[in-house]
Amino acid sequence: MNEDNNPVDNAVNNMVEDNNTMLETTEPSKDLTENPRKAGRPPHLPNVDTRNRVYLLSTVGTRHEDIASVLGITHDTLVKYYKEELDKGRIEANASVAETLFKQAKEGNTTAMIFWLKSRARWKESTQHEISGNPDGTPIEVKIVTGID
Repeated sequence: MNEDNNPVDNAVNNMVEDNNTMLETTEPSKDLTENPRKAGRPPHLPNVDTRNRVYLLSTVGTRHEDIASVLGITHDTLVKYYKEELDKGRIEANASVAETLFKQAKEGNTTAMIFWLKSRARWKESTQHEISGNPDGTPIEVKIVTGID
């Protein structure tokens, strides 16, 4: 130890040396070396069966929360491990329904035609309200009828 240090430096150096000696002689805790993971649920491990199940449930429009419940995992875990299956299933389901709607529209189903044009061709119905005054410029009279005499 260097004797030129001031008393504070000497005290700090002594504490550091004591601490290092204690760390070298102390036996490591068994809890930390045997199981370094926290207690709780084991990690989810996706497999071919669960991936197919998620995909099939997604293709019929099952909500993500319900799919997660079926698998016994959280919504966040579902999205983390199965995003591709969820997206692919949703896209294919929408395409299948759109195909049916399109066929019906082409066959003359007026409701299907209107829906298709509003959603895909951005057609819209517009209603226009006009309020005008009396031709002589006098204010419009408003009469409130309550149905009670």
